[in-house]
Parts: sequence; C-alpha cells; structure tokens
Amino acid sequence: MKTVIAEKPSFAQAVAKVVGATARKDGYLEGNGYQVTWAIGHLVGLSMPQAYGFEKWSLDHLPINPDPFKLEVKNDPGIQKQFNVIKTLFENADEIIVATDAAREGELIYRYIQQLIKTPVGVPIKRLWASSNTDKAVEKALNELQPITNYDNLFYAAKARSEADWLVGINFTQGYTLASGKNKALSIGRVQTATLRLIVDRYLENSKFKSTPFFQPRVTLEHDETPFVLSCDKNFEDKGEASALVNGLKGSLSPGIRKEDKTTNEKSPLPFDLTTLQRQANSTFKYTGQRTLDIVQLLYERHKAVTYPRTDSRYLSEMQIDEVKEVLEGLQNFSINDVETNSLKKDLLNNVDKNKVFNDKKVSDHHAIIPTGEPIDLSTLKEDEKNIFLMITKGFLQTFLPDCVKINRKLSFDHQEHVFSATSFNIISSGWRVLYPEGEHSPMLPEIVEGEKKTISNVVVHEGSTKPKAIFTEASLYGYMETEGKLVQDKKLREALKEKGKGLGTPATRSGFVETLISRAYIERKGVKLMPTEIGVELINSLREISISSPEITAEWEYKLKLIEKGELDYEQFMREIRNYVNDIFPTLLESAKQIAKFQTPEEKARNVSFGNCPKCQSGEVRKGKKAFYCGNWNQEPKCDFTIWISSFNKKLSDKQVIELIKNGVTNKIKGFKSKTGKSYDAKLILDENKKVKLSFD
Repeated sequence: MKTVIAEKPSFAQAVAKVVGATARKDGYLEGNGYQVTWAIGHLVGLSMPQAYGFEKWSLDHLPINPDPFKLEVKNDPGIQKQFNVIKTLFENADEIIVATDAAREGELIYRYIQQLIKTPVGVPIKRLWASSNTDKAVEKALNELQPITNYDNLFYAAKARSEADWLVGINFTQGYTLASGKNKALSIGRVQTATLRLIVDRYLENSKFKSTPFFQPRVTLEHDETPFVLSCDKNFEDKGEASALVNGLKGSLSPGIRKEDKTTNEKSPLPFDLTTLQRQANSTFKYTGQRTLDIVQLLYERHKAVTYPRTDSRYLSEMQIDEVKEVLEGLQNFSINDVETNSLKKDLLNNVDKNKVFNDKKVSDHHAIIPTGEPIDLSTLKEDEKNIFLMITKGFLQTFLPDCVKINRKLSFDHQEHVFSATSFNIISSGWRVLYPEGEHSPMLPEIVEGEKKTISNVVVHEGSTKPKAIFTEASLYGYMETEGKLVQDKKLREALKEKGKGLGTPATRSGFVETLISRAYIERKGVKLMPTEIGVELINSLREISISSPEITAEWEYKLKLIEKGELDYEQFMREIRNYVNDIFPTLLESAKQIAKFQTPEEKARNVSFGNCPKCQSGEVRKGKKAFYCGNWNQEPKCDFTIWISSFNKKLSDKQVIELIKNGVTNKIKGFKSKTGKSYDAKLILDENKKVKLSFD
C-alpha cells in the first residue's frame, strides 16, 4: 500500500481524487492501492523548556541550549489522534509519498513527523512537488516523484530556522522579561524585533521631523489658447531670492525654448509573487497582508483557481511556455476595466514565446502566482476573493501584452544659470496599460518650434514645505522587509537582494509577523498606518544598541538559511553561530532590560491608581484590576480579601460609583441591574458588616 501524506485535508482530497482513493476512513482516504492522509499543519514541533526540566522562568538556568532538540506532538486530542493515524499508516506502508506543501515549512512538517515515527528501514520515500492542486498538476507531480533525499538541504534550512527561532525567542524573551521585573512577557524574536524596529524608527523620524518652507519660481507662457507653466529646477529657502529670480519677467519674451520628444516603450510588469500581491491589495483595497494571504490560500486550496501562493518569484519556468499558452487559450472571458479579455487573446498568444517572464534562473521553489485556467464562476466568490482573483488574472495577462508606447515631451529654457522646465507624456499605444490605465496626468505640452520664444504672461513663487517620510503601511513595510530594511527604488537592485534572500522573513511569514506585533500590543493599526505603542517604542529604545533589533543582522541570517537550502552552507556551522550569538549577547540583553524596568505599561499605571483606602483592613489602597477592584494588601501579611467586582449583579459599575461605595459604604440609587431572568431593576449598593457588596432597596 502506498501512503501519501499531505499538509492539509484539502490537498489530501485533491491527491485522493487523482489516485482513486475514494473510501473515507478515520483520518485518511483509501482506494486503488493508496492511503492518503494529512498532517493538520505543524502537528509536531520543538519541545518547550519544561521538557528539559525547566518548569519555571529563572535567570539561573538561562540561556537554555538544547543539543539535540526534543520534538513533541501538540497537546491537542484531535492532533494527537491524527498523529496516531499517520503513525499506523507509515508503519504499514510499502511506499511513502510526501505531499506536504512544496516549500521549506512543508518539508519541515513531514520531517519532524518522520523523526518521531521512525518509519521502517527500506521503505522508499518520495517527494511530490506540485505548483497547484488541479487534477492535471497533481497527476503531473505524481509522474515526476523525486527521492526525498533530494530535499535534504531544504529540510536543514527549515530545521535551522526553527531551532534558531527557539534559541533566540525563548532565551531572549524569558531573560529580558525577568531582568525587566515586568509581570507580563516581553516577547523578543529573530524577525519580529527587527520588524518592530523598522516601524518604530520610521514613526520617530516622522514625529520628530521639522517641516521647512521652500519657494519655487514658476512662469506661465502664452501659446494660442493653451498656456503652459515651466518651473525652476531649484527650490529656494528664501522667498525674496526666489522672487528676485523672476522679477521683471512678466510681459517679456522668454529665452529660446528647447523641445525634447522621446518615444519610450514601457515594459509590462511581471506577474505577482506573494509580497507584491499583498502590497498591491493593501494599496488598492486596504486589505491587510494576512487577509490577502488567507484569500489567495482559499483561491488555491478550495477553488483551485490560482497556483501555489507562498512564492517569492515573479517569473515562470522555461518549461511552462506550452502550459501558459494552454491557460491563455482556455481562460474564460472576464471584464477588467471595461475590457473583455477575450478581445486580447491574439495579442496575448503572440507575446508568449521569448517573453522575459520565462527565466529558470529566477525561479526557486515556486514560480509566480498565476491563474490555473480552471473554470470559475465569479458569482460564487465573495467580493474580496473576486477582487484578489481578478488582480492575479490581470497581473498574469499584462505580462503577455505588448509594451505601452509613449511620447515623453520636455520643454525648457535657461535663465540666470537655472533651468525652467515641464514634462508631459502622451500614450501612442496602450499595450498592457489597457488593463491598468495610468493615473491622472497633465495634458500634453503644446507643439512648438525648437528655439521659439514665448511671451511670459505671469510669474508666481510657489510656496511648499518639506514632508517627512510617511508612517509605514503594510504595503510600504513589506517593500522594506524584502530588501534588508532599506529603501531600494532601483528595480534591478531590488531583484538582486530578493534573489540573495536578504530580507526580513519570507513572503509566507511577513504578514504573520505584523499580526504578532499587533497581538503583543507592540504596534496598532490606525487606518492603514502601522503605529508603534508606547511599550513598542520603549522596547526598541532599550535594544537599540543590540544587534537582535538590527534589520541587517536578521537579513543576513535569512541569507544564510537560503545558502543552507542551496547546499552552500553547513547546517551545523549556522547553528554554532546562533548558539554562540545567544551566549555572547545574553548578558548585554539583561543589562538593556533595566532601561525598560523604569517604564510603566498602561496596565501598570492603572494598577497604581488608588481608588481610596480599603474599608476592610484600613491600611491598603484599593486598586483596579481587569475584573475587580481589590485591596493592595491581597498578597501581604495579614492578607486582605476586599473585592468589588466590576460587573456586579449583571451591571458594569463605573469608577465613580465604586469610589462612592468605598468612601461612604453606600451608593446613590443605580439604574439597570438585571435579575437572572433578565428583568431590569434599580437599587443601591452597600457594604455590609463584613465589607461584602450587597443590594439595598431602601
């Protein structure tokens, strides 16, 4: 019996359909000599410190350096049951086919399971590598199975990532939290802390920016009924100096005007990788990165409408030329920007052969995200699914449309060692921009004779002010995360950095890090902006001199993981570096935590607010917790158990009402208490002789 293990039930069902395993069993599908099961994601993971005998957080045993690391099945009855299903199937298999996601983490999911189960010696293990879960793609992958050993380097890269994150995250989080004296965990991680620093540094740069005015001279020149404006090439700091440059020009003839017309061919964009798709969806629809990832995953898994989404490539394999032609020929008609895609098929098919998108050197694990060509009824998709699907389709089609041909015109003249100029463009042939019209632009500058002089009908000094760099949105943040946390405008350099793997995280994980920072209250969303919280700023300020917060160091680690994946760096060497790094940095990290020890979190500030003297013990101060007001002597000797629940008798009490009760032992009549049956009534609250809260109807 051949046993196939997929990462998720959806892909298991896709494989089962192709191999004929139609009988449903408990945790797997069976038939035609196959048993197809699934892993439910990261079913097995690295054990926590408790497995090594470290039950409590303590500086006495930090840093922890497991060697080797222990593995364990997640502590969940459903997951443990599925693990036992897989174990039984593996132990009785004649051949194992690994069909977890064709990527680094998918490889790790299977290898960790294999290490715990220890499959019988001699059982052949093969790897299925599919770019989509359509019947055709799965069938092709089954015919091209590879020995699992071909993917050992991919596993070692995933293993190194997993263990490095454990060593940094566990040791630095526990050590920093303990040294800070805070009773809430202050999470530090290999990628998340460097990402937080990007957000904090941009926020601080923006908030400290001092805007300064500038002045730009501009002249209006007459031309029939279409006057045009030329602007000076310099912005002056002094308004008087700017005005002096154009004083006396009004009503005079301009110097001879130069005209430069240049025809340019604007090449079509490449199809999307995941990060580019997330950035575009954030800019266009305001979708978060995680939302876009969830949507495209659904389009891939459930609808089989697009190829594997967690890719970092915007190119296609040279072997896909015929496949692309087939997809284009069979693609159903869609209306995109009022253009019927069927009307473009001739141009599309004429531009497939020798297209720049086919480049084996720029395709790693997976090619760009493209439509599979499977029929899809757009009316069955939710609005956000439809938006993302059409965005991917448009990105794919644009690649195979002709260049957009433009005439760029520049008019200019010289005046007192300065150049006054203006530019405009006119589209001669829309090409790929028929699907992606350009934004608003100024009308084409007029046709004039080279050297012609025009009457200057008006002069103005435009006043503007310098602007700070914008607060990060997810769209702009992901761009920085791709390129070592640097602003890289040049497309070729951006591609070079991406190819080297020098980024923060991977396309599949970047949105997850943003969500993690939000869940840990280090940042928050304000509209589409990512703003750091007070604690987020303080954390980075305390770690600023430590390399764990450096985007460059984190990008270098990601680069080394890529080298392991390629077989160009040894896993053991990388792990020695990480272990040494953790040991070397740890004392400095503890010292830095003293800085944040002085900072009070909002929760700590709230806990330190006194709501009056305790009416029971008479010596403690009443504080406010999440669910109740309590005496500050609750943990002192003698202990005081005075408590007022914030929600009493099915009504939430205000701070004012609680203060009144503590001070006077009774409140005024309060409206809106509710009985167990939901009936509303009014009453006073009193403290009885034991200082317990009671109702009074007097």
